[in-house]
Amino acid sequence: MADKVAGLTALYATLMALFHRERTGEGQEVEVPMFETMAAFMLVEHANGAMFSPPLGPAAYPRVVAPNRRPYRTRDGYISALVYNDKQWTAFTEAVRPPWAGPHLATLEQRVPQIDAVYGLLAQTFAERTTQDWLDLLRSLDIPAAPVRTLDELFSNPHLNQAGFFQTVDTPNGPVRFPGPPAWFSRTRAASPGRPRGWARTRRK
Repeated sequence: MADKVAGLTALYATLMALFHRERTGEGQEVEVPMFETMAAFMLVEHANGAMFSPPLGPAAYPRVVAPNRRPYRTRDGYISALVYNDKQWTAFTEAVRPPWAGPHLATLEQRVPQIDAVYGLLAQTFAERTTQDWLDLLRSLDIPAAPVRTLDELFSNPHLNQAGFFQTVDTPNGPVRFPGPPAWFSRTRAASPGRPRGWARTRRK
């Protein structure tokens, strides 16, 4: 992750410098240290109470680092679901009627201080039904949810294939499927970031 985040930061920093040169005619040196880049990336969420003087708490976002914050295991797989705000919580508890639900968890203000316990209770309930059962119910309640897929399933994902995301390149080792660029431009066509054009040229000779 550090390599990718630092690379993206270097990209936008370079573009900012090029924009400055376009406006002023003045070039400049750009430095993107990885340590500072990752510190900035993580502290956006995790600075928390440590940003105050004196500190109001540790540098960690409690809801994010809660041990039970993870995809929920269902009877036949895993699901990612966000039963978060009070509207979603009320809809979920009224539809499912879990035995642990009650007025002591009715509001977000009440749930946040005990968020890890809340995630644990939800995990117990999600284990009672299949992934598809939960998807059907949660989508009907307008609660964000999605099945947890494997990386291998990305290669057969209907949306990615219909969008032409993968690009097959002829190489000396046979055809290779590379991920294509995720961005789309109306005037210019982006090349695949992983496409080694030299392979294709070598094969054609």
